Amino acid sequence: MHLIDIRLRNPAQLFDSLDPAPFRDKALDRDAEAYLIECAGELPAGAAFALRVHGEAALADHIEEISSGLHRHFALALTQAQKRHRRHMRIARFAVLAGLGVLGGALLLRELITTSTGTVGEILSEGLLILAWVALWRPAEMAIFDSWERREERRLLRALSQVPVQFAADPAPHSSIER
Repeated sequence: MHLIDIRLRNPAQLFDSLDPAPFRDKALDRDAEAYLIECAGELPAGAAFALRVHGEAALADHIEEISSGLHRHFALALTQAQKRHRRHMRIARFAVLAGLGVLGGALLLRELITTSTGTVGEILSEGLLILAWVALWRPAEMAIFDSWERREERRLLRALSQVPVQFAADPAPHSSIER
C-alpha cells in the first residue's frame, strides 16, 4: 500500500481558516487539497493508498475529526466534479450535433460549388471540406478526450473521499541539560 505523508502541528492547519463551518465540515486549505490530489495522482492508477498524518502525540485525539473532515471535503468535491462532468457532456452532445450540422451544410455547399469549374470553385470547394472537418474537431475532443481527464479527476476524488487515515506520532524531543 502506498502512503501519502503529511505533517501537522494541529488539525486547524489542514483546513481553510476563513471557512466559518464547524471543524468537521470545513473546507480543506487549498494548498493541502492541491498537495493531496497531486500526490494521489502520481500513484499508479487503481493503487491502494493511505494518508499518514505525522504530529505530536496529542494530535492522535483529533485523527477521527481529521479523517471525517477529509472524507467530507473530497466527497463534496466528487459531487461537484460529477455535476461538472454531466454539464460538460450535455454541452459536448450539443457541440457534436452543431458540428455535424456544419459538416452537412459545408459538404452540401461543396457539392454545389464543384459543379462549377474554375480555380475559385476548387479553392472554395477545398476550403469547405477543411471547414467541415474542423467543425467536428472541438466537439470530438470534448466528447472523447476531455472525458478521460474528467474520469481521472473523479477517480482521484473518489479515492480521497474514502482514504484510510493513519497517525504516526513524532518522536518526543530529547530534553537535555547542557552543563
